[in-house]
Amino acid sequence: MVLTHQYLRYAHHSVWGIIASPTSNILLLKNNVIVCPALEKVIVWDARKNVKLNEMSEGTSTVTSLATHDEKTIAVGYEDGTVRIFGIDSKLSAVVLSGHTSSVTTLKFDNTGTRLCSGSLDTNVIVWDVVSQSGLYRLKGHKGPINDCIFLQNSNVLITSSKDTYIKLWCLDSQHCFETLTNGRDEVWSITVCSGETRLIAGSNTAELRVWSLDQGGELGKRKSGEKVVQCELLGALVRKSKDRVNCLTVVENVVFCQNNDSTIELFKVKTGEEQEKLLKRKRKKLKNSVTDTQDEATLDIDEEIMYMKTIKCSNKLRSISCRPLKKAKGGIKICCLFNNNKVQNYNLTPELEHQPSTSLDLLGHRSDVRAVRFTSDSSRVLTVSDGLTKLWSCKTQHCITTVECGNGMCAVMAPGDQYAVVGTKKGEVQLLDLVSGVLVSSVAAHGGCIWDIAMRHDTRGFATGSADKLVKFWDFVLVEGGVGEKSRIGVSHVKSLQMTEDVLSVCYSKNNKLLAVSLLDCTVKVFFTDTLKFFISLYGHKLPVTSMDISSDSTLIITGSADKNIKIWGLDFGDCHKSIFAHDEAVMKVVFVPKTHLFFSVGKDRKLKQWDADNFEHIQTLEGHHKEVWCVDISGSGDFVATSSHDKSIRIWERTDEPLVLEDERETARELQYEQSLVASQDTTIPGENADNEAESAGKKSMETVRAAERIMEAIEVYREDTAKQQEYEEALLVDKTAPPPDQHIILSSLNVSGSDYVLDVIKKVRPSELEESLLVLPFHYICDILILLNEWLLNKKSVELCCKCTFFLLRVHHNQIVANKVLVNVIESLNKTTRDVVKEVKDVIGFNLAALKFLQLDQQDTNESFFKDFTGKVKDVKRKKRAILKTVAS
Repeated sequence: MVLTHQYLRYAHHSVWGIIASPTSNILLLKNNVIVCPALEKVIVWDARKNVKLNEMSEGTSTVTSLATHDEKTIAVGYEDGTVRIFGIDSKLSAVVLSGHTSSVTTLKFDNTGTRLCSGSLDTNVIVWDVVSQSGLYRLKGHKGPINDCIFLQNSNVLITSSKDTYIKLWCLDSQHCFETLTNGRDEVWSITVCSGETRLIAGSNTAELRVWSLDQGGELGKRKSGEKVVQCELLGALVRKSKDRVNCLTVVENVVFCQNNDSTIELFKVKTGEEQEKLLKRKRKKLKNSVTDTQDEATLDIDEEIMYMKTIKCSNKLRSISCRPLKKAKGGIKICCLFNNNKVQNYNLTPELEHQPSTSLDLLGHRSDVRAVRFTSDSSRVLTVSDGLTKLWSCKTQHCITTVECGNGMCAVMAPGDQYAVVGTKKGEVQLLDLVSGVLVSSVAAHGGCIWDIAMRHDTRGFATGSADKLVKFWDFVLVEGGVGEKSRIGVSHVKSLQMTEDVLSVCYSKNNKLLAVSLLDCTVKVFFTDTLKFFISLYGHKLPVTSMDISSDSTLIITGSADKNIKIWGLDFGDCHKSIFAHDEAVMKVVFVPKTHLFFSVGKDRKLKQWDADNFEHIQTLEGHHKEVWCVDISGSGDFVATSSHDKSIRIWERTDEPLVLEDERETARELQYEQSLVASQDTTIPGENADNEAESAGKKSMETVRAAERIMEAIEVYREDTAKQQEYEEALLVDKTAPPPDQHIILSSLNVSGSDYVLDVIKKVRPSELEESLLVLPFHYICDILILLNEWLLNKKSVELCCKCTFFLLRVHHNQIVANKVLVNVIESLNKTTRDVVKEVKDVIGFNLAALKFLQLDQQDTNESFFKDFTGKVKDVKRKKRAILKTVAS
């Protein structure tokens, strides 16, 4: 028997540094609560206290859209096309809706909160039933990604906009598009309605906002034959000041907020009916008093009805805004702005449209990419460096301990004692930071170009810096005497320099302090003796410059990662290349050895963290979690934790677990996953009888979950068949011998203490409602026959009537031709016809009776002028107000 080498698995531990990612819109709720996208998470912040109230996380896909109806439930759209609905206080989703094949771009609830519309990059719009947790229909018609959608409250109409330059109006009663509005050649990025849903405003790439009138024309029964549900007419355009495209349009308190794809928000005031009437009177008076005779009637231009007021200039580029009115006592509007630099800022807009900055969320994250990450010696804290900020984080609490302002940091190391940090900047400065007091101690102009790397000597008495000015400089830590009443502090002193022929990209000391490796822009690595700085060996073979390198703890191996996507393993004795590995799909950014081993980690621009074995040249594990390019990686002294930072501005910690990892098992798992993906892609789930050119079709989507659900249903039916066959054999045996022993029940049925039919029903109940139709569609027809027989039995016993009816109608519609041609199912279909009508009528009568009882209670409550749940909040406020008035009177 061959022994397989086992490794210990690394797993994702935690992520911090993300306040709000610019991948989705933002939501402002009451009490200054903000719902922010945070890569794969949704974070609920209290903006007043600057603390997290909740984190919603499920899956690894990026959040791309947010929506809410009653501020108690949050609908979240993801990059993989799924939509999940969370409670505001829950961490896991209550509803999962799967229907899109690409990223969800927009989400909107209707006015009742029972329907949810989702638009996607796959050009489709899906209307979901939130109560039944399933898709109602998929609307096809757009030729480009969907950018925005709106439910009209006064009529059952949905308005959608897309990158294909069209705005479509859909009648949801008949599920067809009855009007298409063109916007020239410009993509429509956002739409909104105002003035009681009589005006439709669309924003695009141009410097104009186009406005249409909406005439909803009364009820459906009162319209003439062939008359459109909503009549639309182009009224004109509103001129914007910004030259960038529109990102978002929203209306609050008769104010239109136009958020542009820069740092500006333009405000337009919608005149009320009284204001419009006054303006019309003045125009009529002018026409009457004019000298020239004219037959024209006084009318309002669109720029007079909706007037430009002002432009709000923000500090950074905007990604999204969310607005809500302030309390009536104060008046005004609160604007919540999500910036592209991991920051959220609130503004208060007065009734006079004057804006003032309010609370902000910016302390718990970096404004730019983290280019260096370092563990402290005890692995309890992590140092991160970005442009302008250096932060020290606690690994236990995940909170920022210290923030120090610095230059544009590109690399960093921890000084002995973990009290100071040395940062190399893009301007060539070596900055010494005090992490206890949070101040910049000293800044030395060390190089004439960017400092790309800093390497600490392993005796911790000094370090070396490599720069774009072709110099490697060596520094020692010194003790600087303080002034009168000041303590002595640590400082740095330049010792010597090493001139190179090309720009220095990376430097690295061997663990025994005998060798110094320097990577150059000419794609080579030069190795020198540290004491004399004499040349030892040259390592060449990379096709592009080496971006990072590291030397093992025993000083026998050196690994180099290059922009050519390869990692090379070299021996330091003779400089021979042991192995060249194609490691990443993009450039390798950083490599680091696990202490006291020949295992190492690498990160690249392909967003992946990979673990390797330098002795066996094996790829051990791939860790995915970052959503953008990974810039740097560091490992703790014990090797238990790995820290990475990325272009997505997140800092992630990976922990070594006790779970063994066998390479053969990992490869088998990867092959199974690849097979499952190909299985899903190869299956055709076209519903017979449906026309592919229809504007509306089923909202389901085939996936691995639907295939697994179908397999579970088939396994349950097999158990049911086996149990039924045993019961028939037992009944036949009783006719011959009345003392025949009963058959042994199937182990699953005996363990659950249920019958075969009840077991199949339980399995179908566990399938997600949004995936049920696709799961039934995958089943072969001989299983459908058994399900129809079971459906008849369940309906007779009045079990899960709604679910049974849904399955019955779908199966009859999909397999109509085969069912009609099957003589065995004739009696079953006749029984289903009668049973379904009777059961549905009975359920309908119960619902009608309950509804009538509720209406009676409502009328009785209105007559008696009493409420079931009395709200004393108003009375308490009145009492407090009277007390304050009495106290003021006494004090005066």
